[in-house]
Amino acid sequence: MSPIWFVLAFSTTIISALVTLLDSHFMSRRMPGTRAYMLICGAFLLPVSIVTLILFPVPAGTGLAPIGAITGSAVITSFASLLMINAMKSQDVARVAPVVSTAPVFVAILATIFLGESLGLQQWLGIVAVISGAVIISFRWDSRGTSHFHSRPFFVLLGVAIIAATGSVFNKFGLEYMSYWTCAGIDFLVASLVILGLCLRRDVIASLKAMANSRQAINLTLVNQAIATAATIMAFWTIQLGPVALASTVFNSKPLLVFAASAVIGRCAPGFMICEKLSARGWVIKGAGTAAVVGGLAAVFI
Repeated sequence: MSPIWFVLAFSTTIISALVTLLDSHFMSRRMPGTRAYMLICGAFLLPVSIVTLILFPVPAGTGLAPIGAITGSAVITSFASLLMINAMKSQDVARVAPVVSTAPVFVAILATIFLGESLGLQQWLGIVAVISGAVIISFRWDSRGTSHFHSRPFFVLLGVAIIAATGSVFNKFGLEYMSYWTCAGIDFLVASLVILGLCLRRDVIASLKAMANSRQAINLTLVNQAIATAATIMAFWTIQLGPVALASTVFNSKPLLVFAASAVIGRCAPGFMICEKLSARGWVIKGAGTAAVVGGLAAVFI
């Protein structure tokens, strides 16, 4: 593989991790609520979707089924995004990211059930490792060494992963009839309309205007969305230039980067976002769970 490919793949993953950390910062420290943050995201996506569909229009003769599949995917993943962003208001992002990252294993399972694909022993062992890691991460260990399983955040985030996986299967069907960018354009358009429909309210706009340094916060959120869009483009280039399985493995290492960055931020800038104060044992267990998720995903894709 070309060194440039590895630089592109790891840069994409690092940028994606940065976007996740900034999402956590905005939700836990700046934004007045989930709908306020999602309103800004929806407003950003709308013009992006229009430009994308102008550049990559729907091919002539495309039936309603693939368009409907992508539309359905966009609707359900919009609700999943709302749940995930809402979780970042009160949860450590180093717990949110790994559980949400279990989505690919559900894609693999759903593809086996509905698309006739098959999984080998290595893939099934990887799936077991991913789910086990997600469960381990959802245990919290206090300074006395007592553990508590936080079931509600776990099942909400697992639900987000399953919804995202279902959306990916729908998208896979749509990609058989149109290009990636056309699918992305439809997805962005529908998602922006759903988000604006849910979040464009007078009280939400008033809360944005009333928050401290509102213009700065809104502009930074828009920049973060632009960075996320750039990461999406970089990911597409990475997949085009190299093996999909290897690219997916690199991308799925993001939870480890988020875990490491969260630990550093918690020590050097604890006010930046929600960072848990754990005992040494708690950090080891949390890190082991994250590593199990990442390692399991690697086993599924390689």
